Amino acid sequence: MKSTSLLVTTKFAPPRVSVNSILREDLATQLQHAQYSKVILVCGGAGFGKTTVLAQWRQGLIKQGVCVGWLSLTLEDGAFALFCASLIGALQQVGLPLADDLLLLGDSDDSDDLLSLASVLINAVAQLDNELYLMLDDFHQVNSPRANQLVQALIDNAPANLHFVIASRVAPSLLLGRLRAMGQLCEITGNELSFNFRESLAFLKAHLDAEIDLEAAHSIHAQTDGWPIGLQLMAISLKSVPRKRSNSGVLATNSADLSAYLSEDVIANLPEGLIEFLQQISILRRFNADLAAHLSGCKEAAQHIANIEALNLFLLPVDMEDRYQWYRLHPMFAEFLQQKLQHSGADVRALHQRAAHWFASQDLVIEALRHALLSEDFDTVVQLLEHSLQPLTNIRHLGTFLRWIEKVPIALLPQHPRLALFGAWGYALSARLEQSERWLTLLERSTQDPKYAIHACLVKAMIAGQQDDSERSLLAIDALTDTPLRNPMLENFRLGLVIGNQAMLGNYALARATFRTLNLASTDEPALIARSSMAVAAFLEGKILEAERHAAPMLSLAEAAHGRRSITACTCAAILAEVQYEQNRIDDAREILVNRLDMLSFSVPACSYSAALVHARLQLLQETPRAALDYLDKRADHFRARRLDRGIALMLAEQIRIEVLGEEWKHGDWRHGQMLQSELDELASHHQGEKARDREIVAAAALSRARLARASQLPEQGLVALENVFCIGQALGRGTLLVKANLLKAQALTDLGRDDEARSCLIQVLQDSYSLGLFRTLLDEGDDACVLLANLKDVPGKALEVFQQQLSAQISGQIPSATSTATGVSSVAGDIALTNREEDILALLEQSMPNKRIARTLNISDQTVKWNLRNIFMKFGVSSRYEAIIIARKRANRSDTQ
Repeated sequence: MKSTSLLVTTKFAPPRVSVNSILREDLATQLQHAQYSKVILVCGGAGFGKTTVLAQWRQGLIKQGVCVGWLSLTLEDGAFALFCASLIGALQQVGLPLADDLLLLGDSDDSDDLLSLASVLINAVAQLDNELYLMLDDFHQVNSPRANQLVQALIDNAPANLHFVIASRVAPSLLLGRLRAMGQLCEITGNELSFNFRESLAFLKAHLDAEIDLEAAHSIHAQTDGWPIGLQLMAISLKSVPRKRSNSGVLATNSADLSAYLSEDVIANLPEGLIEFLQQISILRRFNADLAAHLSGCKEAAQHIANIEALNLFLLPVDMEDRYQWYRLHPMFAEFLQQKLQHSGADVRALHQRAAHWFASQDLVIEALRHALLSEDFDTVVQLLEHSLQPLTNIRHLGTFLRWIEKVPIALLPQHPRLALFGAWGYALSARLEQSERWLTLLERSTQDPKYAIHACLVKAMIAGQQDDSERSLLAIDALTDTPLRNPMLENFRLGLVIGNQAMLGNYALARATFRTLNLASTDEPALIARSSMAVAAFLEGKILEAERHAAPMLSLAEAAHGRRSITACTCAAILAEVQYEQNRIDDAREILVNRLDMLSFSVPACSYSAALVHARLQLLQETPRAALDYLDKRADHFRARRLDRGIALMLAEQIRIEVLGEEWKHGDWRHGQMLQSELDELASHHQGEKARDREIVAAAALSRARLARASQLPEQGLVALENVFCIGQALGRGTLLVKANLLKAQALTDLGRDDEARSCLIQVLQDSYSLGLFRTLLDEGDDACVLLANLKDVPGKALEVFQQQLSAQISGQIPSATSTATGVSSVAGDIALTNREEDILALLEQSMPNKRIARTLNISDQTVKWNLRNIFMKFGVSSRYEAIIIARKRANRSDTQ
């Protein structure tokens, strides 16, 4: 018998919760709802933060005044007698009057003594006037059947005030089915223990870099899959080698800390056969029992998988409808196992070849190709590529497909025209135009088969569109416009090209008529690409509200069907970022572009230009003018490399706008702005044709000249430059361009004392801006333009008057703008009428609740919360949650003092 006084007292208290530990709000809510369950089971693999979650909840329970017993179990507690001693000691710590002689019952092998011990403990707990939560941490260390019997007896006969909280790496050998059926069991699994992105971001800010950018955080979160210990080890590694933060993936998988942790704490006690099996299946991104058996040659593969799952060894079931139950290993665990496999001397190429043959036999072409390439079995690669893969219907795999096809020996390609066709399509869709033209030439040389002619026309049209030549793009498919194509996929590509190019030419009615012929039921990516082209068309016309109606639902659909970084999702994200920026929703605009800018660099020209401009404007508002100017300069270089002169012109024009409104210009330093204008004028001189691209370049140069002329106190020259802008804007139907031109014209007319004409222009600006949904376009023209709009008297119509008031509230300086510190509040803020729903949401926002919690509290959808928040931001004239909270609190203070 071991006296409880001899036990290490640290067993009876959890590790101290770090001040930098991340509060798991969702888990805390789940545990709070389960507070009166008989058993709360937290089950997950090593390093998932089970102990921390329990320790955080323990603090909350103690604050509520309830009793909490804690027992940290170790390997030695696996013996029944030692387990009994530890359990009794934990209960003594919370004040239960239990004598040490109870341990004699624990030393006995008699089942009656076990039940007697359970009865004594239960009766002691029943005497408490309070709830008792008994937290058993690391319960997987208990391997004694009698210990499990004791806990089972305690659970089965527990009084109403006793609750068991069990944390374990594996499912305990307890009979919990009755409690589950009665709703008395709360289960938290590994998936729920993983950090969501918000929690990963908070962790990285606390432990790595308070200023970490969202793209880096997304990358680290994806690599660790939200595994808390993985995030911690990666943060340690990256912090010790800051220069390698940009290559975090390589560093993390080679981390000595990670390898040591997994070797010592995860696989150290596993049977050798199971370790070998894990190493073999680690080459697979997903697997099932049949595949694992074929790969490893192990007949016990199914049992091995069951054991791995029971041990919670980072095995994640893949939820999908299929005749197989699929699994995947945690990515960091898989990388660790692959490194051990490489060092083991195993024939890895042979393993990949077996995997390729199995996937090919199941018509799982993408995975078969991956493994065939890794095994260097090029005969299988060519066979799979030629006869099975359809990259046009699986565009999400386009980058992977191109990497595969590039590895095929070039000598094989003339014998396989379908490979050349797929290559031409793939490079065109990814904006690698020279390669696409080269593969198209290879196709035309290798076959005269007429069935490839339609493909060739569409690829040529796509190349022309990517080169910002809408007229040539339409000409390439002119022969295909008489009747719909029989192939739905090709027809969707054709219709998308027609919609986008006709809108570029200003033929919006024709673009809409073509859009109405689309099949809106299909979710194939070619169909979604065609549909997203209408959002681009509305954006080109300047109809921001219409662009939002098309892009918002399409973005959700595209993300669900094809992923966040799919072509359609990125296209819609670029348009929605423009919409949100225009609506002064600055934080939303930045968030939607996160982890997409690299994809948008090679999107269709309109989206590439838009994303670059929005990102630069966000930098101007939230960082510094220098950061924005440097970014625009780099984007101009990028568009030079792509030979996209319109992109260069727009980047130069935006730099000039920033220069004109900047401090250097105000202090008389005009040199850089004039140098940029000279470069822009030179570019425009080479684009004097009638193509839409040429005319937009000329308009950008003329608009910038007008800005420079007015800033140089030469308003007459500004008016002359604007004549060309109006001509082009009206010819192409560019609503936003015309609003900017009218606003600049009003400023020039005011400078010349022609106030009546200026007023007419300003009224037109307000009417067009209200109709199109423009807001930041007006603010971005600078203080002088804003003052003119704010001071405009006798605005016609109530709607226009309210719009002017919202604009005035933003630009008055009393309500903080997106670039201010949110310290001031307009006198009208307290008088702005909010709906009851908006007031409810604002009250919860003031408590710093995230959108999901607001939605749950009010029993409404997340989308409803976002919609109402947008309305609140617009009414207050702010762009972020923080600014809205400041105003809400000052409104509340005003109400209290009245």
